[in-house]
Order: sequence, then C-alpha cells, then structure tokens
Amino acid sequence: MQDSNPGHAEHGRPANPLLDFATGLAEMQLKYWQAYQVEGAAFVAKRTRADLEFLRALGHCADAQALSDCYWSWLADVRKDYAEEMARLIATTSALGISQFAPMGSVFTGGKPKTSNGLDQTPHAPGGRAPL
Repeated sequence: MQDSNPGHAEHGRPANPLLDFATGLAEMQLKYWQAYQVEGAAFVAKRTRADLEFLRALGHCADAQALSDCYWSWLADVRKDYAEEMARLIATTSALGISQFAPMGSVFTGGKPKTSNGLDQTPHAPGGRAPL
C-alpha cells in the first residue's frame, strides 16, 4: 500500500529547508499570537472597566473643577496602564525569546551545526586544520 502522507521525514522525504523554515515560522507565529491575544484581551478588559468607571464618575461631577479632577485622574490612569501594558508586552516578547528562531538555524547555516561563537563544528583534517 502506498504511503498516504509521503511528506514526512520518517517516510524518507528529501530535506526541504524552505518547507522546514516555513513550518517553524508558522509554529512560532502561532505561539506568539496566542500569547499576545491573551495579554491583549486582558488589557482591553481592564481599560474598558476603567473607562466605564470614568463615565460613571462623570455623572457625579457637580461643577467644572470636579469634572476636571475626574478627567485628569482618568488620564493619569490611562498613562499608567499603557506604560504597564508596554512593559508586559516587552516581558512577553522576552519570555518567548529569540531562541524561538533556533529550529530554523539550519536553514541559515546550510544544515551545519554551529558552536555558540558561530564557527562550524565540522571535523577537519588530521591536525585540526581546516582544508584549504
């Protein structure tokens, strides 16, 4: 019986660096979108609640000074919330990290393993010298 899914490596498919790169990129993108979606939805909910409270407070303002105080308090909260959200997004990005690019490294290096300093680990001729 012929294999119904011949594109898998365990079935002996030839190496396809572009497909491997695209798959790794799609997996990374999904992980990022999920993390940002959760963080973004929580922030929108927080700001919507704060805006609702602001509108309720406006209804209790009896004069221009109370209205101004209410507005400036709301604006200070907006600034603080957006600054905190930016810090959380930076932390989320940092937590997901550039290490997510590691699965795609072989595409950029031609499949040769590299050391942390970027030099290839390919064994050289006897004596430790690279062939010319």
